[in-house]
Amino acid sequence: MASFFKVLTKIDIERTLSLPDSCLQALQQSQRSHGGKKLKVKDDIGILWNFRCTIRPGAVRRLHIVSGWVQFVRFKRLNTGDAIVLYKDDDTVTGPHYKIEVVK
Repeated sequence: MASFFKVLTKIDIERTLSLPDSCLQALQQSQRSHGGKKLKVKDDIGILWNFRCTIRPGAVRRLHIVSGWVQFVRFKRLNTGDAIVLYKDDDTVTGPHYKIEVVK
C-alpha cells in the first residue's frame, strides 16, 4: 500500500520536495542528523538514497526534503507533472526506509 502519491511541481523539481503533513508521523521514526532528519529511500533499481528533511513551522506544517533530492531528480530525469509514490518498507538488512516509484 502506498504511503503517499504526489505529482511534482516546478519547485519540487528545481529546489526541494514538499510533502503533505500526513508524512510527519512517519518521519518521526527516521534517524536524526545534523540540521534535520535523515530519510532512507530505495528506488526501483535498488539504489539507497539518503535524504535530509526538515519540518517547516507555520499554520500548516510541511515536510521538506532539502538535501539529496535534486541529485535524485537529475538521476531519474524527472520533470514537472511526473509523479512519485512512496511506500514504507522495513528491510532486515538496511533497516527501515521508504521505497520510491517514479510515474512518468
